[in-house]
Parts: sequence; structure tokens; C-alpha cells
Amino acid sequence: MRRYAAAAVLFLTLSSPMWAQWSSDPSKNLPLADNNNGSDQVQPKVVRFGAYGGYVSWFDANPQSPPPVGYSVYYQSLTEYGYERYRHGGVEVANLSNSSTEDYGLDVDHQGNALLAFLDTREGDNQQVTAAKMSPYGQPLWGTLGVQLTNDSASHAAPKIAATTDGGIVVAWTSDTNVVAQKLNAQGQPQWGSGVVFSQAGYDFLLADLHAADNGSVVISWVRNKGFGSNNILFANKISSSATLLWGGNNVQLFTNGSLQFGNFPYFVPDGNGGAVFAWYTNGPTLQCYAQHLLADGTAAFPAGGSPVSANGTNVRVSPSAGYRASTNEVFVFWTEEDSNQILNGVYGQKFNSTGAPQWGADGIAFVNLGADQQEFVTTVQASDGAFVFWVDSVGFGDSTIQGMRVTDWGAVACSQTVSSTPSNKARLVATAAGGSAALFWQDDRIGNNGIYAQDMLSNCKLGL
Repeated sequence: MRRYAAAAVLFLTLSSPMWAQWSSDPSKNLPLADNNNGSDQVQPKVVRFGAYGGYVSWFDANPQSPPPVGYSVYYQSLTEYGYERYRHGGVEVANLSNSSTEDYGLDVDHQGNALLAFLDTREGDNQQVTAAKMSPYGQPLWGTLGVQLTNDSASHAAPKIAATTDGGIVVAWTSDTNVVAQKLNAQGQPQWGSGVVFSQAGYDFLLADLHAADNGSVVISWVRNKGFGSNNILFANKISSSATLLWGGNNVQLFTNGSLQFGNFPYFVPDGNGGAVFAWYTNGPTLQCYAQHLLADGTAAFPAGGSPVSANGTNVRVSPSAGYRASTNEVFVFWTEEDSNQILNGVYGQKFNSTGAPQWGADGIAFVNLGADQQEFVTTVQASDGAFVFWVDSVGFGDSTIQGMRVTDWGAVACSQTVSSTPSNKARLVATAAGGSAALFWQDDRIGNNGIYAQDMLSNCKLGL
């Protein structure tokens, strides 16, 4: 954060009551939302854990909340030491009646305000897209209803939000068969007329991800198909501060050979210099993971169609997670490796140089060999020396733990640790890194219903402070 934003958050840290802190015991992870009353608290997201902490958000369907009961939006601010700045259980952003959840957006602006975008039922039966701006003190800066981006009969889905470098905010979403992006100023007023619309006759466009880039621009990605059973192809473009398509009217197609798994909408990682790093997996002609780095001008740094993470033709692989090191232009990718029958699972990794050449051998490195446990939700974030990688290890239903390690530049395991040892169902693992350590968040049913839990891991893989 900028200096004045950090000062505001530091004041909040000193003036507010706080609960808990990072745990040193993997069986007693930090609970952020743990209502044991039949609630379902799911789908955490996290942004920015620098010197002063960051924000975590989730959905909470609390049957004891005022009607209408549904998946409402909550958020919490944490210090770098794991202290909750708001009351335990978080601050409600929107009391919704949604009976199920979809993907949503979380970011933080340069003043330290949390930004959220979600599907909203408060304006009528048809879900509309709403953006909310919440202060570091837990106050709704755009009013209790936020800013409603849509007001129509279209089907809306999976909104995302990004704070731009020029002080604006861009929100994007799926609207019927189109992807729409709209820029707001700091007061929440639309800046791009009816928005920037991505569409193509005969095709469905479905938003995948959105992040800020350079000079007030954003990079946006989406999946294109012709309906169920057709190929799902990943596209991207870059929208300038004034709504110009910087990567051309035809957009950038990430690959041409194969198709994404139906229902897979890959996230990407900004490279900090106006470009973005993508990782995805195809389901045809085989299950294979790829990576690509699009530079600030939209050109591909890696070979056309992306670099495959492994040349092993016997096994298959799914669900990659990518990290990027700007100082060396290197990309780290970790994924779930499976045998050809998709029965045995492992965790593998690969590092690419700036041109997409593999650095850890043609097949990558096995960090967890193929075995009977399911290895899921593989997640990576950068470390000063290599990368952190985390995953859910599932022996069976109700018997999962979270494991983690730090991997060096040359692919050696520097250290490893059980991050969460309490056996339960665990899912939706997300992570962020800052200052040489990492913070993880996930949904966990150890109390009988899903709650949101958190844990840090230091560079030596120790837990706690």
C-alpha cells in the first residue's frame, strides 16, 4: 500500500479490538468464520498481505441471520500477525438470498479500501451485478446497496473487480452470451458509457478473470464456446483507461489445439509490467497443463499455444497453479499429476525461463509421488527463493489435511510442513505471499458445517509468528 494508506490501516490496528493471531499448531488453525449453527461459510478469497496485512472475503448462509436467508457476502481485515481487525465472523457486505454461490471478485484500491463484486438479489428476483467499496474501518463507502452495474433481465455470472493504477475501478461479468466490462471512478460512477462488450455471433463468452495492468489498464480473460460439448478456448485482451482494446479487436487466443475442461475458467497472474501469466489444462487430445506469458503489448513470450509442463505421455495432469517472478521473468507451475486411469495422484512442478523453456527437466519434478491419496487444490505463490506450494491431501471423505513446502529455484525441497492436520473435508484453498512468508485460507467442515480457516507459513516452513 502507499504510505498514507498504510498509516490509515496502522491506526486501525492500534485503535480497534483484535482477536486471535496466527497459530503455531496445525491442529488449531485460525478460524475466521466458524458459526456452528448450520451455517455454510464458503469460498474464501484473499488480497494483499504486505507489511500491514490484507482482506479476506467469503459467503455465509447463516440460518439465524435476519431474512432473507441466503449466501451473504462477508469480509475481514487481518494484520500481518493474523489479528482480526473487525469483530470475529467478519463484516457483512450484503445480506443476500442467493441459494447457491458463483465466483465473485475481491481487490483492494490504493487507499486501502476493499473492493467486492458479486451477484445481488436485493433489487429483484433476477440476480444483478453489484460492486461494493468498503473502508478499512468496515464502512460501506458506496452506500448499503453498493453500485448496481446491471438492471435488466439478462443472465449474469461470475463478476470480477480490479482497482486500476489511475484510481479507477473496473468491474467485469458475463451477461447472457457476452462479457461486459465497466469502469467506475472513485465515487462509483460509470466511465465507459454502456461498457466494453466482448461478443461473437454464434459463440458464448464466459468471463474467466480480471486484473489491473499498467497505465490505468486492465487485462481480462474469458472462455469461448458454442455450448455444451463444444471446444472451450481461452482468450484475453487488455483494455486501456479510455476503453481502447490494446491487444486488438480480434483478441488474443491463448491456444488452438484442444479444449479446456467444461466449467473450467482459469485465473491468471499479473506480471507487474503490464502483461499476464496464464496456466490452464486441456481435456483433449489429453489432459495436459500449459503455461503462457503475454507481454505488455500482447505478444506471447512462450511458444504459440503455450508451453506444456511435462512431456510424459503416460500420465495425465490437471488443475495447474502458476506463480511469476518479475526479477527473472520465470514462471513456476504446480499441478495434480495422475496416472492414465486417474486413480493415483501426485503433486508435480515445473519452472520455465523467460522464453518458456522448461528448467526442471522435460517431465518436471515429482514433489509428491503418485499414490492412493487424492492431491487437490494445488496452489502456489512466489517465495524469494523459489516458490511455496500447498495442496489438500485427501485419504477419503472427511479425512483431509493441508500440506505445504517451499521449493528452491533448482527444484529442491527446502522445507515442508503439515499446515492443517485436523481431519475434515477441506476445499477452495487460496494463498498469498509477502515478506518471505505465505498465508493460506480455505473452507473446512471440522465443526460439522463449513467454516473459513487461515494459517501462515514462514520461509522455514514453521507456522505462527
